[in-house]
Amino acid sequence: MELKNAVAVVTGANRGLGRHLAAQLVERGAKVYATARRPETVDLPGVVPLQLDVTDEESVRAAARTASDATLLVNNAGILTDTPLVAGGLDAVRLEMETNFFGPLAVTRAFAPSSRATAAAPCSTSCRSCPGCTRPASGPTPRRRPRPGP
Repeated sequence: MELKNAVAVVTGANRGLGRHLAAQLVERGAKVYATARRPETVDLPGVVPLQLDVTDEESVRAAARTASDATLLVNNAGILTDTPLVAGGLDAVRLEMETNFFGPLAVTRAFAPSSRATAAAPCSTSCRSCPGCTRPASGPTPRRRPRPGP
């Protein structure tokens, strides 16, 4: 993918993988909106810090308006509460779902119209890495076991 004229939005770009991805995009010539709940924590040279809380609808809409020239979206923001799904507190499970599922969905939906309006094909990716994941990020989707014969 040619990045020289790309305009990227990287969520959770203030640390970790998001920070690294934003830095790599800048190094390769892209304009980068580096988002964080607190944009003052974005310390990368060459990026445009942008406030974005993926769990707040108005924040998502405002970021999409500001970065309406985006051609590439990297949904990186996320949390890990280490809450067991069955035995853990439902509020913590809901927070994880809001942040890690509904948040990226809202961001993707908000940026899709601006991406369609650009000459470049829109691209969106989600980054997730969490301890305890049992299936690799890439590879075949597990299939159901065949039923035993008659």
